[in-house]
Amino acid sequence: MIQHKRAEQLLQVPLFRGCSKRDVAGLAKAARVEQIDAGHVVISEGAPSPNLYIILAGLAEVRRDGEFIANLEPGETLGEMGVILDEPRSASVKAMTPLELLVLDRSSLQEALDTVPGLGWKLLRSVAARLSADHG
Repeated sequence: MIQHKRAEQLLQVPLFRGCSKRDVAGLAKAARVEQIDAGHVVISEGAPSPNLYIILAGLAEVRRDGEFIANLEPGETLGEMGVILDEPRSASVKAMTPLELLVLDRSSLQEALDTVPGLGWKLLRSVAARLSADHG
């Protein structure tokens, strides 16, 4: 039942829209949910990047070198660039309200990219949009 709910949540995330329930079922099985208190730093700039996070509920703030970059809302992903590139985090993310996060580790994401048609392209577009916004 929990995996079914997670699959439904994943289908609401822009990154996974257009995927079938079957496509996200394995991902949902591998994912875990974390509850984060307001004020907690989810990602620290410069830290290792083992996970991709998807905001299910709550708001987060992104800062780089202490400067405000963006607010993130439910449905948005965070940490995808560090996970993909296997590089330290490029920014810090702090919970502005209590957060509910769906967490995927690097190997689960890689497996999904290898098996779910079109997911790699969607992730590429998401990362490109983020880079464009950061440098635009």
